[in-house]
Amino acid sequence: MGELFDRYDVEPIKGDDVTIGDCFPLMFVSETDEVFCYLGMCLGDEEHRNRASFMHPYYMCGKHSTDEIVSKEIKGFYRIIDGCIILDDYVDNEYYRKHLYKRLYTGVKLASPVSCNYAVVMNHEEDEDLTRRVFGLKYDELTDLLEAYAKMMGTHHDFLTYPKLTRSINNTNFCDITELWIPKAFPYVAFNDSSYDFSHVSLFGFYRHIQLLTGYKLNSLISQALMKSGLREDILKNVFDIGRCLLHQTKVKRDIIR
Repeated sequence: MGELFDRYDVEPIKGDDVTIGDCFPLMFVSETDEVFCYLGMCLGDEEHRNRASFMHPYYMCGKHSTDEIVSKEIKGFYRIIDGCIILDDYVDNEYYRKHLYKRLYTGVKLASPVSCNYAVVMNHEEDEDLTRRVFGLKYDELTDLLEAYAKMMGTHHDFLTYPKLTRSINNTNFCDITELWIPKAFPYVAFNDSSYDFSHVSLFGFYRHIQLLTGYKLNSLISQALMKSGLREDILKNVFDIGRCLLHQTKVKRDIIR
């Protein structure tokens, strides 16, 4: 069994036996240490397509995603990996059901009107490993990266610094680099004011930007400049590892959210 899987004192259950819980988010860790964080479900009707809701029809609770009453009404489940929202199957589906899972009763803390802080919380404390699996970097790690980037680019000022971490409590947005969906209250990076280009960059889009600039190499000019600006080497190494499992996943973009 995986190290992360063994860490939690929870009775394992086979994917075949997992049913839809009574509310989202739903968090599972597999015996191979894969983390499944479901934010909500993509309902098939146009009216609800853009709602990654913590609520779902009451009659789906306790059902399998493969049951006809469920499968005929949904397009899939919104799952968050490395700050990227994908459309995926539930753990009871064909490709996942043979593995063992542990359901973790966690909270996913998103941005609020007064803070951009985010985290995966378990037993009233942040679970740092789960936060990284879900969001890519922890909040303080991402803010350190943004600060180093701004210093490197000469845009770090006491009164206003870009790029910066922000959120929209009222509006859904799309990433200006990847076109990925950014739901309400989901953190994202702004390189400029909201009326300009690159004012909405998803977390995953920003990580990919850093990967492109650095070429995944610690000795590249950009990596050296970031570390000279105060970024820890381990944070940069974590960025290099982000998104390796997302190559063939269905990322949620405008063609899904309408």
